[in-house]
Amino acid sequence: LLRTEDNELVVYRHEDLRTLGAMPDLGAVPPGVMFPGFDTRGPDDPPHPGDGIASVISYQVFTQNPPVHGPMRMTLWRELNPKQTALMEDTAREVVREILSEVGARSEIDLVEDIAEQLTARFWGRMIGMTREEIAQAAVAIRDMSSMFLLRMTYEAVQQADDASLRFGRLLEAAAARSHAAGTHPFVESLASGLSAIDVPDDPACGGVVAKSVGKLLAGNLFDGFHTAAVGAANTLFCLLRNPGVLKDLRAAPEKTGAAVMEALRCEPPVIALKRYALADMEYMGVTIPKGAQVLMLWAAGNHDPDAFDEPSQFRLDRNLRGVTTFGGGAHICLGRIVATMLSRVLVEELGEQDFALALVDEDYPWFENHLMSQLRQLPVKVLPIEGR
Repeated sequence: LLRTEDNELVVYRHEDLRTLGAMPDLGAVPPGVMFPGFDTRGPDDPPHPGDGIASVISYQVFTQNPPVHGPMRMTLWRELNPKQTALMEDTAREVVREILSEVGARSEIDLVEDIAEQLTARFWGRMIGMTREEIAQAAVAIRDMSSMFLLRMTYEAVQQADDASLRFGRLLEAAAARSHAAGTHPFVESLASGLSAIDVPDDPACGGVVAKSVGKLLAGNLFDGFHTAAVGAANTLFCLLRNPGVLKDLRAAPEKTGAAVMEALRCEPPVIALKRYALADMEYMGVTIPKGAQVLMLWAAGNHDPDAFDEPSQFRLDRNLRGVTTFGGGAHICLGRIVATMLSRVLVEELGEQDFALALVDEDYPWFENHLMSQLRQLPVKVLPIEGR
């Protein structure tokens, strides 16, 4: 275990991450702690730095603890579980084929902007009834929101993330309200029905807050669907392109694509670290963790712990992936992990059916620095024809 200058505990070993992550008293950082005073400011009060981010993130299930967390998580899980995700796969495949038909005629593309970000924006846009213009605007807003993950925030970075969050929130709320009123999108309808049945008082200081509309619920929780899932898709392809022999193996054995995606996300997980919050006094390995303490969970480090994964820096298609920490762990494990991995799997499968291949053009690609995400800024790749197809 490590301790920061701010007296925060840092957890990085696989065993400790898994054990502490499953402890019920180590919950989410509530919105009232993350954004002090946001819930008490009125519409006529001047905004504070971070209020734009708070207007979206405060409704995320990742900021909720009991008694809010349980019913909110179940409402979302009913639409994001494996059975429902399987029903979304046709939409995902249509989106992927559309994107690949657009990029196939070009000689070079940016895999991040032209494929990964388009994949998640168009997929979720169709699920909630966004127009093509709204989808395009949301993709730009999501890219600008990446500055919220900087470890050392500047005033300019906060301003950028605030503005982008407000734009993103307005886009999703408008689309969700429109689709809900028309009754045209079952995904929105089901979430709205589940949300209306939740009767739990808000508790910003600990339990969290309940979204006041299905649009706010979607804006808060689909931020990760648009952003983190796109990072995961880009990282998956980056990892596979660095291991071209794996792509050849997958063409011969496509049933292994799911395992390849999970191994790629173990090697290059989108989330490096997230904070947890002690809901009560705790003790672990002789270390007292007082109530209210924040604990930095280095989930990415768990995937590279040699005590858990032999030769962790190597990509191995036959690896036992039990216990990967890519999506966190415990009661707060990522809700969208099934959909996110499905999107990456469908993308890899459809790429294998094209008459072109992608190839890296450089060894050194720009990543966001000083960041809680393992996120590429750009990923230029060549589009090469495959002879005989």
